Amino acid sequence: MPKPKQPVSAPQPASRLERISDRLDAAGARIPEKLRTPLCMLIALVIALCMYFAGHGSPAHAFWDENYHVTSAQRYLDGIGFLESHPPLGKLLIAAGEKLTGDNATVDKSVFDGTKYINGDAIPPAFSFAGMRMMPSLFGALGALLFLGLMIELTGSRLTGLLFSSLYLFENAWIVHFRAVHLDSFQMFFCLGALWVFVRMWKSTQPLTWRAYAAMATLCGLGIMVKVNAALLLVLFPVIYFRDGATRAIGFRVAAQARNFALKAGVSVLAIVVVTAIVMSLHALIAAKPPVAGSAGDTDKRFMSQTYQDYLAGRHAFGPSTLLAVTQDYFTFMNHDHRGVPKYDACKPGENGSPPLHWPLHDKTINYRWDSSNGMTRYVQLAGNQLSWYLGLAGVLLSLLTIANRRIFKVEVGNDRSYALIEVFTGLYVIFMLLHLYLGAQRVMYLYHYFIGLLISYVLLVLNWQNLCALHEVRTGMRRLLAAALALAILASCLFFLPLSNHWPLSKQQCEMRNVFSRIVSCQG
Repeated sequence: MPKPKQPVSAPQPASRLERISDRLDAAGARIPEKLRTPLCMLIALVIALCMYFAGHGSPAHAFWDENYHVTSAQRYLDGIGFLESHPPLGKLLIAAGEKLTGDNATVDKSVFDGTKYINGDAIPPAFSFAGMRMMPSLFGALGALLFLGLMIELTGSRLTGLLFSSLYLFENAWIVHFRAVHLDSFQMFFCLGALWVFVRMWKSTQPLTWRAYAAMATLCGLGIMVKVNAALLLVLFPVIYFRDGATRAIGFRVAAQARNFALKAGVSVLAIVVVTAIVMSLHALIAAKPPVAGSAGDTDKRFMSQTYQDYLAGRHAFGPSTLLAVTQDYFTFMNHDHRGVPKYDACKPGENGSPPLHWPLHDKTINYRWDSSNGMTRYVQLAGNQLSWYLGLAGVLLSLLTIANRRIFKVEVGNDRSYALIEVFTGLYVIFMLLHLYLGAQRVMYLYHYFIGLLISYVLLVLNWQNLCALHEVRTGMRRLLAAALALAILASCLFFLPLSNHWPLSKQQCEMRNVFSRIVSCQG
């Protein structure tokens, strides 16, 4: 007997969200393929310039580490030799911005040359900060393009990558800190570039060339020459080398493996050495006059070898021996200076430092400056986008749970490629925290020292997003709608805290509203 036919169920009507998604896909399809990536880049850049670059000259007063870095940058402009607690690249870029703008060409800035820290009252009244802040602000804005590239690599979608770029574009802590005479926007820019190259190398199905290793090493070297804790990214080299091993066709031939390793390790080390040599050469050639007599100059001379002093005095030509002496003296001073930083003291009144384990919780924001008049107060507050920080923390916790499920409980956890990167970046995050726990035991540390860790947490958030969407087979259109909703929430959170980032006036009541989730600002008035 023939089997009775099964009733055919009627197709389910598309939900409203699915219909919206289909309309958006149809609208996007009308944009020519070759214009889609430039359009996403243009949108990200315009938003980034508005958030990071516009208004960078305000407030017209020094705050936090600006009192240190303006003196270093000015010594480059005046050609005076000196030693500093951070490598030279960031200060060189700050000085370049001041030189390009020429805002203070008629201002007597000789007061900067004899000190490493200048009190705000000693800064010439006509001095403009717009030039000194130009390069940090510009690199902060341009970093959005690298973040977008990284997000596109992680998600495989230009639109979804653009939506997740809201994590960078609307990060209040980065906005306030990068738009000042600080070093971190430069370091973030180069670290983003290195991570972008790393993910592209990871996703490659072809054997990696030595040029890819050299590119990644160059970006790492540039980050290290801004602030040395970017050396954290060097742990990615053995990871990518073993990943690369899966695509190499040389098998287990020892000689071939040895040549391959020697080539790729050699070019990586060479790239970092070359970057260091170039930066230190620029430092020596630009700042080629003897230090100004005074507290700063006398301190620097104590750490300058005779070769370095002879060079500054014009008795020794610049060459390899001079470069080696300058580099050794500079890094010796850095090591000494960091050892002299006080330790964290929880009992100290007004202690701005914080333990590293508190950073993921957005604990211990810092008031850089406040000005009150007529019952209103303008703040420059190192306070992040709370929603984004908590999402980043959720990304870290979810990563640990996912790894435990896979490694311990043997539970299927989604897409293998996303999962492998989750393990890599979770390991990188753990190493970051362990490194800073060690550093935090040696010296006081601050919330902005978490910026690289925050970046890694955002990467983990996006990787877990990809992994969960693959696990639950979420449609592409629905993914985009959910990502859009999340981006809107991040934007709303950013706008809520933006007055604290942008030195906009708030009444005490308006200020206290910003403490609704946790106490992030001590309100005046």
